[in-house]
Amino acid sequence: MKTRLSFSLVFVASVLTSRLTLAQPFDILTFDPTSTGPWSEPGRTTLMVPKVPNGSIVLDGAASAQEYGGFNAITVEPGVNAWILDFPEDRTWDGTNDSTFTYWLAHDDNNFYVGVHVRDDVVNSDDENAMFWKDDAIEIVVDALTDRFDNNTDASRDPVGGHCYVNFQGRFSAWDETAGTTNSGSVWATSVNWKYGTNEDVYGVGKQVAGGWQMEVRFNKRLFEDSTAGNKLKNGYRMGFNIGLDDDDKKGPGVNGDKTRTQDLEVQYFWANRQRRQGYTADYLATLTPEQKATKAWLTDLTLGIDSAGRLAHGGTGEILFGYDADARATGSILFISSNGDSPINADPALIALLRAKGYTVTPLTPPATPEELRAAAAGQSLVLISETIGSTSVLDPVGSGTGIFSLKDTDVPIISFEPYMWDNADWVLRTADGANDWTNWGNTSRSELLDPAIQDARDSLYILKPTHPIAGGLSGKVKVYDPPYSLNFGVPSADADIVASVQPDGTYPTIFVYEKGDKLADGSTAPNKRIGFFLGQAANPNANWPTDYADLTEAGKTLLLNTVAYAIGTTTTATITVSSITADANNVTLTWTGGNPPFIVERRDSLSTGTWTGVATNSVRTATVPRTGTAGFLRVASQ
Repeated sequence: MKTRLSFSLVFVASVLTSRLTLAQPFDILTFDPTSTGPWSEPGRTTLMVPKVPNGSIVLDGAASAQEYGGFNAITVEPGVNAWILDFPEDRTWDGTNDSTFTYWLAHDDNNFYVGVHVRDDVVNSDDENAMFWKDDAIEIVVDALTDRFDNNTDASRDPVGGHCYVNFQGRFSAWDETAGTTNSGSVWATSVNWKYGTNEDVYGVGKQVAGGWQMEVRFNKRLFEDSTAGNKLKNGYRMGFNIGLDDDDKKGPGVNGDKTRTQDLEVQYFWANRQRRQGYTADYLATLTPEQKATKAWLTDLTLGIDSAGRLAHGGTGEILFGYDADARATGSILFISSNGDSPINADPALIALLRAKGYTVTPLTPPATPEELRAAAAGQSLVLISETIGSTSVLDPVGSGTGIFSLKDTDVPIISFEPYMWDNADWVLRTADGANDWTNWGNTSRSELLDPAIQDARDSLYILKPTHPIAGGLSGKVKVYDPPYSLNFGVPSADADIVASVQPDGTYPTIFVYEKGDKLADGSTAPNKRIGFFLGQAANPNANWPTDYADLTEAGKTLLLNTVAYAIGTTTTATITVSSITADANNVTLTWTGGNPPFIVERRDSLSTGTWTGVATNSVRTATVPRTGTAGFLRVASQ
């Protein structure tokens, strides 16, 4: 839409001012556990977890960015970015030397790693494993299947993932060290027969150091992977994750305590506690009709809020996306223009994490105050990507003018835009004289303002018109890109543009289109580099009236996005496909391979020498499970 943003600098200035006035340690008794803050912002609680070579992480308690694949360490501090529990009543915090923590995350083929450095003036652990929350320990909450439920992971006893503590020595809350088995109250990965030990599924190493303690813990990925769901912690998989800290300063009734306080626990605080739909559970979803699910009835039925229970709920977790395998990674630098580059909103945090997981260097940017600043930021980038969250006039020259010219119109850098309401100003589509939206040549579906009633509904699919184009990557026909249905961007480009996909099956309302360098734009000017309009829509009243949600994108939708980015930049991965393993049971055949460029298509025919190869699976990752049919058959894997 033609809107202008003008509040972000004032907001940042007020935050900075309040931060600079903190002369004394933050009084944690004043913290409101129902308040929003950095702990609830998706832009600050969505991360990419780097993929590292097997064996490169050595559990010695000394985590570092270098060891953890370049992970940018996150420091969590009360009074700055931590959500703080309102228990015990006499909780206390004496400043950063009393308790703050910094953490790192990484993964390899088999394991997920967490490393922490904790500032702590008194280090102690004197309780049994199941009660490590009273001691110096970290807490981890994992929503392994990313259902975002309003549950309590201590009560739900998650089959995979769940809630656990690891104390400063690396000892594990769910393990009975005397019996050598899981303890009776374990709520960690309850469907998995796991063990703790040097060469087992869980293992931690920690030590006291000057000024605090350091610890690293390793989790086998099978603790988070459900055979029915088929989730794998790799190649962009998104998972709910939270980490918190418990601090015991030997003041409570514990063995080492001096009995001057009611509890061993002095303070408990977490990296994340997002707003969640209270009452959003599996039981609630079971009461909804398909139509209610398609319109996300919970957005109006259920209250959005934060409270102490959220720290242990799936819905309160932050989110992490797992870095891609080395043979599936790409390279290039992306300037990602979002409404708030410091703390992106809507789908942007996960999209940024996905692109980073893929291997791209991504720089989020709030639209700057002047066109010159925007052009300077774009210079030297491999790609500029424009989010739907921006006000469309924020990237125009002059800024804020509905009839302005796209500030990067003449910039020789590839550009992808999810914001259709600047396509006219970029001359990717025909303009109106006054800059007003015409609801015909550009816009997004599902809106009541559209002149064509045929596209006022929400859509879950688009239609591929050019399956041989690298962006389509072999996808053809009707392709489901959303679940549930949402809004598709559309624009009518000039005759020079390649229309890869459209809203309607007859090719009308193009929803992915490409101008190559040198093509004539709608106004007759020449494209200085690739210009791509992309389908990823935005809130549309009345039929898709909620913010763009990364969770609504299907695997095919994400594949089209990654294909578009790769095509715009001109990057590829290893071309040769080698099938590395084939396993079969009574019902299915699973193939795993290396190389190639996603998306991949698995094809089958009954005879090696005759017949037609028929697609049986499409995937953006290098594994697929297909039904086992007939008495004999042959499979092959192809890529773009």
